[in-house]
Amino acid sequence: MRWEITLSAARLMDVTAQDTSAPAAGSVEHRLLETAAQILGRGDKEALTLERAADQADIPLDEARALYADDPALFAGVTEFLNDRLRDYADRELAKLPEDVPIIKRVLANATGYFNAALDNPTYFAAYSHSQVTEDFPNIEDEIKRPLNPDTFPEVSARVLNLLVEAINELGHPIQEDLLITGTLALLSEAHGLAHLATFGIMRHLSPTAKRQTFQAAMNSMLSGMCNTMGEGNILRFDPDTIPGPVSEKWTTLAKDMPRGTKDEIREAILRGGAEEVVADGLANFSLANAAERAGIPLNTATQLFDGDQSLLRELEIYLDEANTQAIMRQASFVPDGSPSLTFIKAAGFGYIEYALNDPVGFVALIEISSRSIVPVSFDDEGGMAQPFDMGKAFTFLMNIVRDAISESEGPRSTWVLYTQMMALWAAVHGIAQLVTVGALRYRTPEFCFQVSSRIMDIGLRGMINALELRSN
Repeated sequence: MRWEITLSAARLMDVTAQDTSAPAAGSVEHRLLETAAQILGRGDKEALTLERAADQADIPLDEARALYADDPALFAGVTEFLNDRLRDYADRELAKLPEDVPIIKRVLANATGYFNAALDNPTYFAAYSHSQVTEDFPNIEDEIKRPLNPDTFPEVSARVLNLLVEAINELGHPIQEDLLITGTLALLSEAHGLAHLATFGIMRHLSPTAKRQTFQAAMNSMLSGMCNTMGEGNILRFDPDTIPGPVSEKWTTLAKDMPRGTKDEIREAILRGGAEEVVADGLANFSLANAAERAGIPLNTATQLFDGDQSLLRELEIYLDEANTQAIMRQASFVPDGSPSLTFIKAAGFGYIEYALNDPVGFVALIEISSRSIVPVSFDDEGGMAQPFDMGKAFTFLMNIVRDAISESEGPRSTWVLYTQMMALWAAVHGIAQLVTVGALRYRTPEFCFQVSSRIMDIGLRGMINALELRSN
């Protein structure tokens, strides 16, 4: 399917001429929008009401209604508020580039602006991640073949799509709709995955310099695969084409409804209450008392099983990491013996996405409480599942199969290469997992999510092959 390009360039690319009319910092409107963003960061569109935002911002409701007539108007206002911020950060990075720079450098600059915006204000980034801004990604059908209308896309998505169009035109290749929308999702997944890991996930423990170095290396790997994919006009496919094993049942039981007939069942109910507490309120107010309350367990019973708040948090991380590891390893176990390591990597990626789909509460909580190392000490230390660098079990498993792929293909035995390629592939998969749990793909079927995920992982694996000059088979 081919597409003659007729894009609204003035809306998407000549953004510096736009008058965003952002409310002045400290004004009543700014306070209201900031509070609305905080609410969205821990909820979704339904959680945001004008009354709730006004109450939390300590603004009289009548005064708030003078600014925004109702809930939809406030939501539209905070959406534009967040878009303005992302636009400003992207424009700053684009303005640094010479006019004759290759378009692919502009794609990277645009993603860098997105990443910087997340680092500078995680609250705004969380709000953007949970809001209709990313949720309402249009024109996605089972085969991603519906004619595209870029003007209906959320602005950040449309910017990426438009830049890819320019890149393809610069290369002199025809536009293919399925590749264009898949490529857009791949770049969004990579940038979003890195930004989320750097603000709320395990990368938050790195220094600002290390975060940015990781981002640049990982994005360059994905862009390498993207350039080949767009240039060749097709996605080089890797096995498995979809999730290799059966999908587990979705977790729907709340902590308060879990069985509690034995000590182990009570412990699990409290752990689940802890996960729900992290998702609802974050880590700032995390406590054993709040987790026990969510589970409906008396505090004196909880204190007999857990030695305080930090003890619960440590055990919760181990508990959720084990669940994630089991999902990853179970899907990898369906790969035939003797298959290339790249096949195991992709199967493990499906397992990671399956875990996010089936237990979004556990997935979100695990990312936010993860505290272990993600930087290998050396390339050659096999590690196994013994967590030699105090890594979580899931990350250790993923690190080992990436190491196997590099060794198998006679790639460079470098700790930095191992780390950056691990992060490039993990960030893409993590970004997809975010899209299917709280973002653009949250209302799509699991089958569709696995289909899109497969193509995005294919592009990421192609980037790994290109970046390291590996053999693809």
